[in-house]
Amino acid sequence: MKITLIDDEPDICIYLSTALEDNGYDVTTVDENDSVIQVIQKNQPDLIILDIMMPKRSGISIYRELRSTEMFRKIPILLMSGMSSEKSFLPKGFRRLVNDDNIPLPDGFIEKPIRLPELIKLVHKLKR
Repeated sequence: MKITLIDDEPDICIYLSTALEDNGYDVTTVDENDSVIQVIQKNQPDLIILDIMMPKRSGISIYRELRSTEMFRKIPILLMSGMSSEKSFLPKGFRRLVNDDNIPLPDGFIEKPIRLPELIKLVHKLKR
């Protein structure tokens, strides 16, 4: 399974990609400065893990772009953030951030700091 991990923090990318690779996943890391769409188009991942809060480009704007592009619409997206728990974030917090009721909810949400067993469980669940 190929995963694209989008986060602006190099330490988080190294930590999570190492843990995912140790569990048999093929991981490509991207930060918000990279051409995210081009990387995703080139790699054709089976799952995208996307940080919401990034300084230059928000994960929400990337999410919107992915969900509005036909070829990426069906790729599962797991959002991660340190700003709130899943119970308070989905669906109300998400709807408030994207400001569009037509954009589907993400396929999963994980709170930072990431607990690796929880991440691996979610990733395994989102395999297609």
